[in-house]
Amino acid sequence: MKKFFLFFTALLAFNQQVQAHPHAFIGMRTTPLVEHDKLKGFSVQWLLDEASSAELLYDLQVVHNDPTAKQSIVDEMIKNTVSEHYFSYLYDKQGNRVKYTSQPANYDIKAVGNHILYHFDFFLSQPQTLVDNEFVLMIYDPTYYVSMYYDDKSAVDFSQLPANCHGDMVDQTVDEKTKQYAKSLDKTQREADFSLGKEFAQKVILQCQ
Repeated sequence: MKKFFLFFTALLAFNQQVQAHPHAFIGMRTTPLVEHDKLKGFSVQWLLDEASSAELLYDLQVVHNDPTAKQSIVDEMIKNTVSEHYFSYLYDKQGNRVKYTSQPANYDIKAVGNHILYHFDFFLSQPQTLVDNEFVLMIYDPTYYVSMYYDDKSAVDFSQLPANCHGDMVDQTVDEKTKQYAKSLDKTQREADFSLGKEFAQKVILQCQ
């Protein structure tokens, strides 16, 4: 099997014609996971764009008769994702960042046409009460080399929330100066202080009475 690139490394190695940030695109779906009226984690699906998927699709084709080899690919992807804190940033009502465990579940990849669909569940180190609380979740690549986005509000499933909670997805308001700065970065550059991705990150907001 040809050498497998770690998940986001593979995303950065495509399409030499693109000049402006972002260079790769991941469509997301997210579901808050609730148990006993406490937020315990999130279930996410990431659909990679066609160019970003090409390397992984090739690897899956090579190992399609070897479940052990495929699992090795999936394990490398989730290991890399965990090391980056799932590219996910959760804050509570006081603005404190909520920590996660390093033990995800239900993770796998599969081909969907010319795309790779990557999904996994990740969990909070301590489940958080959904009474008189508020949470903001942002999922993004800090460099904005990869755009991670929701197509619309329906991409977030709030069906597990209790009746005292309301969920919403909101877009960031990005000023023109920041947009032009992102466009000015070519494929060889990285944003210096790793704050650009946060400027564009959509917010999943959970508000509970």
